[in-house]
Amino acid sequence: MQESAELQPTDQREEKRRRILRAAIDEFARKGYFSARMADVAKSAAVADGTLYLYFEGKEHLLVSVFDDVLSRAIDRARTEIAGVASPLERLRIVVRLHLETLAADRSLAHVIQIETRHSRRFMNLITRGRLGEYLELLRSLIAEGQEAGEIRRDVSPGFATNVVFGAVDEIVNSWLLADDPGDLTRFHAPLMDFLSAGMVEHRS
Repeated sequence: MQESAELQPTDQREEKRRRILRAAIDEFARKGYFSARMADVAKSAAVADGTLYLYFEGKEHLLVSVFDDVLSRAIDRARTEIAGVASPLERLRIVVRLHLETLAADRSLAHVIQIETRHSRRFMNLITRGRLGEYLELLRSLIAEGQEAGEIRRDVSPGFATNVVFGAVDEIVNSWLLADDPGDLTRFHAPLMDFLSAGMVEHRS
């Protein structure tokens, strides 16, 4: 008899959920979101097909959950690492570095996050209302704090600057994924932030 997810110990449920998410990342990266089947994910995760539906409503919910899980852990790690750092601009540098490090360490994850999650406008609307919105708000708040502290120029809106920062990081990761000889993604961190900082610093007379 298949055991309900609610009746399993919390640690066991979480371990199985993470195993399914990892299997989904690998299957979506290898076969593409549209071609991968829930049965493929179940086999890779070594669980029964029906077990997937105890945790996820379907393939779209599974993909959204992969995205939200990654962002949740990234946000938690970022907040931990920037705690106690006084400079908002330096905190922004840290967040961007962590973004690049996370994707550099797992190319399959980078492929899913950058490519497979963008198959439709409806899906992008779903993830924007989730943890991605929280992540963008973290960037926006750091930029706004930098403006208040006089580290970041005040003649651009925090929302616009957030789009510039996130868009630049996003494009660098995409180019890295598509390159024949990608090298280390994190090597772009210093030049990117130096370039962005030069455009964002407060100009003093």
